[in-house]
Amino acid sequence: MANNLRDKVGDAYVQGKDKAADAARTAQAKAKKAASSTKAGAQQAAKKTVETVEANPLAALVGGLAIGAIAAALLPRTQRETKLVGDTSRKIRSTAASAAKTARDTAKEQLDTLGVNADAARGQLRDIASKLGKAASEAASAATDTIKKR
Repeated sequence: MANNLRDKVGDAYVQGKDKAADAARTAQAKAKKAASSTKAGAQQAAKKTVETVEANPLAALVGGLAIGAIAAALLPRTQRETKLVGDTSRKIRSTAASAAKTARDTAKEQLDTLGVNADAARGQLRDIASKLGKAASEAASAATDTIKKR
């Protein structure tokens, strides 16, 4: 009976060991497949990113700056940071705001000088609409005349 029990325990041990080895091999294969898939996806994403940046570097720069600004805004300020760069940060922000306002005002003046403004655009649209209406009316008249002659 003891031998029989020993044989059963031995068989159960071998079966358990085989099942554990099979499970380990299966898990390893699945992990390898997942890693390969992830690596391929990351390579594809990197390739797509490079293509996008090469196609439109300015948009990539602006996007990167925006992401950086968002990240910086989300990070909490430390007392040491405030102490070290607080005044400089305020000066930079003030200077940037002033530069942006100056650029906007200058651009608006230049566009006004060139006649590119909302009033001019409305006038041009009215002129185009009037010309389109006149062309459509003349085309309809010509078509009517042609039909009457036949």
